[in-house]
Amino acid sequence: MQDEFFPGWLPIQVASHYGFPLADWDGAGQKIAIISLGGVLDESELQRDFRAMRIVWPDLRIVDVSDAYEDWQDSGPTAETHLDLEVIGTICPAATITIYRGANDGGPGFVDAVRHAVADDNDVISISWGHTESASDFDTIKMENVLETAARNGITVCVASGDGGSSDARDGFWAIPADDGLAHVQYPASSPYVLACGGTQLMLNGDDHVEVVWNNTTMKRPATGGGVSDLFEMPDWQASHAADIASANDNTRKGRVIPDVAALAAGGAWEMVQDGKPTVAGGTSAVAPLFAALVALCNQSRASSGKNRLGFVNDRLYSLARSGDLFNNIREGHNRPVAGYPGYDAQDGFDACTGWGSPKTFALFQALVDLD
Repeated sequence: MQDEFFPGWLPIQVASHYGFPLADWDGAGQKIAIISLGGVLDESELQRDFRAMRIVWPDLRIVDVSDAYEDWQDSGPTAETHLDLEVIGTICPAATITIYRGANDGGPGFVDAVRHAVADDNDVISISWGHTESASDFDTIKMENVLETAARNGITVCVASGDGGSSDARDGFWAIPADDGLAHVQYPASSPYVLACGGTQLMLNGDDHVEVVWNNTTMKRPATGGGVSDLFEMPDWQASHAADIASANDNTRKGRVIPDVAALAAGGAWEMVQDGKPTVAGGTSAVAPLFAALVALCNQSRASSGKNRLGFVNDRLYSLARSGDLFNNIREGHNRPVAGYPGYDAQDGFDACTGWGSPKTFALFQALVDLD
């Protein structure tokens, strides 16, 4: 098997691979938010990119959260937000998509962007940003208040689990050991109020695709974030499914385990267009918008039969996953940055590398739509 030369797939191909119901649903009536903390966004350039991908241009709105935005942004274009938008725009072309641009200032700007997205009552929020958990981070407390409000108001928040492997540390794009030699997880993916989205990679085995934990550290590349939170206790809805998973640091602590779900993330496995030119991308930053789009399609279908939007779905999703064949269980791989480092292994059932696994979307979609 090999994945180093795995061809990049456009978002439409990834969605088709997982069985998204693209012929029946398009996100009409749904409001989807994308959080963006860095890079210049040129709407005319984005429109050219959509034309190059032969994607219908969506109802896009861009909200600058604060006047200080431009002072804190990177001067170059942002592949991160391009990827989020192209994934969601491909799968949900009829949705209203709003990009909330916050100041990339290490904390407050992030909170403000998410707060605005919640206040505007978006149906789903996609977040591809995060930082290593810190108990002394006051902005985490403020963000938790915002995320709790989102859950209470019936808003689904999908968050990337990070690309730093079990250490949540990187040198550029390369997942490396953390300075303290310990395993860490990324926040806000570790919040108990969000759907944390981890990464897989597809290995080529002849004409077949074998899905394993995303870990390209031997090629000096990233790996999926995942593990046990140091800040949050294990939620009640997770306890009966992750009782055997303890922190890799002491093999004792039981906390919130991430990710909850996973999908294709390997760098170079996704193809996108930026500045009119095809390029390859990847990371769990692609998985959060993928699941956000899936939730939006479910919401559209539910609305057609008079049901409420899914909102905070983790508790019900875990029950469904335990009792039904709704995910591709990932049984191979680990997320350690180097051999012997504290980390996590794939296992049968739920694990701290890929959660329940990647979606068997035909069955998962129907199960989520059928929920009361």
